[in-house]
Amino acid sequence: METTYVIDELSEKASYFFRVSAENENGVGDPCNTADCVKATEKPGPIKDLAMKDSSKTSKKTGRWLKVLTRKPIVEAAHRVTHLTEDVEYEFRVYAVNDAGVSNPSNISMPIKCAEPTEEPDGPSIINVTDTTNTSVSLEWTRPGYDGGMEVQGYIIEMCKATEEEWRRINEDLCTVTKYTATGLETGAEYKFRIIAINAIGKGKPKEISEPVKAVDRLTAPEIEIDASFQQTHIVKSGGSVCLRIAFKGKPAPSASWVKVDGELGVMADVTTTENVSCLTLENCTRNDSGKYTLALENSSGSKSTTFTVKVLDTPGAPGAFKVKDVNRGALTLTWEPPLNDGGARVHHYLVEKPKGTDKWVVAGTTKNLTHTVERLTEGTEYEFRVKAKNDAGFSEPKEAFSSVIVKEPRIEPTADLSGITNQLITCKTGASFEIDVPFSGRPAPKVTWKLEEMRLKETDRVSIKTTKNRTTLAVKESMVRAVNSRGMGEPKETVTAVTVQEQRGTLQLFS
Repeated sequence: METTYVIDELSEKASYFFRVSAENENGVGDPCNTADCVKATEKPGPIKDLAMKDSSKTSKKTGRWLKVLTRKPIVEAAHRVTHLTEDVEYEFRVYAVNDAGVSNPSNISMPIKCAEPTEEPDGPSIINVTDTTNTSVSLEWTRPGYDGGMEVQGYIIEMCKATEEEWRRINEDLCTVTKYTATGLETGAEYKFRIIAINAIGKGKPKEISEPVKAVDRLTAPEIEIDASFQQTHIVKSGGSVCLRIAFKGKPAPSASWVKVDGELGVMADVTTTENVSCLTLENCTRNDSGKYTLALENSSGSKSTTFTVKVLDTPGAPGAFKVKDVNRGALTLTWEPPLNDGGARVHHYLVEKPKGTDKWVVAGTTKNLTHTVERLTEGTEYEFRVKAKNDAGFSEPKEAFSSVIVKEPRIEPTADLSGITNQLITCKTGASFEIDVPFSGRPAPKVTWKLEEMRLKETDRVSIKTTKNRTTLAVKESMVRAVNSRGMGEPKETVTAVTVQEQRGTLQLFS
């Protein structure tokens, strides 16, 4: 049996007394009257358009509805809720209360995080047009300098023709990155674009590009896009592989070609090129793959190239230009050129090996230079020589001399060099001094004799002769010419002395 009852169709604002009687099988009991009259009114309807005006740093989420306690009834259509927990999301609902009772709850508010007050973000700082085609325009922009105190959720891109003023949104969903390509444009038409940043509070102010942009194919010269970590020199061990992968751009798409500087691409070289990437792969590398490789790009707008170095860690190549010189009775000197290829590592030293007619090569010496003198050789014996270069990976193939050599004293006819004496003539005044210096050569070392006409010169107080291994010098003091009279006697005269120097069968002759 219920103890409540709803009475309908009462006159609004009229006052009534009510009484209630209980009844059972024996009859109706005495009535119970209301103490005071009751005014007929309606319960309020539910609250509409509940909205959040502001939030501070406090909120709490419990999963159940809690009544906001106040000292006085809330009579205004707004109320500030305090003592909440920071960074927790809240939902709110409101009831209306009058004398007839409590209304149904309002709609539930959107969840809102309790944080410091926020606002709409600024527009992007900079907008750049990065590319255009006959039907598209590509844009990139920087994030807003101020995000309104909340994370930017995305961007709206709006567009209109340069001759119009009506902007329209062109991205259905928010753009969550800072670049966008507008497609389906009219070829040759000019367009304006603007970007709007959005956070949880709302839309920021739009940022427009500096000037309209035309939808046309953009022609650009080739550009090489190398990552900062990419190395210009690539080192690989012998037998390994190396891949030079280079990204590039340009319109129209550039043609790409690889060449090896001062050489040709090896048979194991493979080139793969797409519209914006070219890759040179060298498989099973040897020392011959070491060198500089150049990628050349070209289109109708220009050209671009870049060069890379590949070093294959291998033994060096053989030395070059191996020669034998200065052979004498017990020694000789060897010279050579460095290897054309050092194997990707510095050559430490060279090993010289030698006795002909045997199967065994004997070490004749080591050196860091490009020359080596081999001593203590047996005179009259024939020798062969070879030299090898060494680096960290090991020895090169040997480089042998062009022919064998017999160790013996060479015979070279004596020769004097008179080029320093003009016309082979020396002049001086009588009583003056003069000196004749003559270089010479020959094997064995020549014996030098000075003669005046047919008479051999001897050293005196006035005549001095000094001879070394390859030079002879004659010095004469107080030179004179004697005139011979009928008695065979003569006196010195003040006149010019003329001395002619000639080489004759290895003997230096003087004529005056």
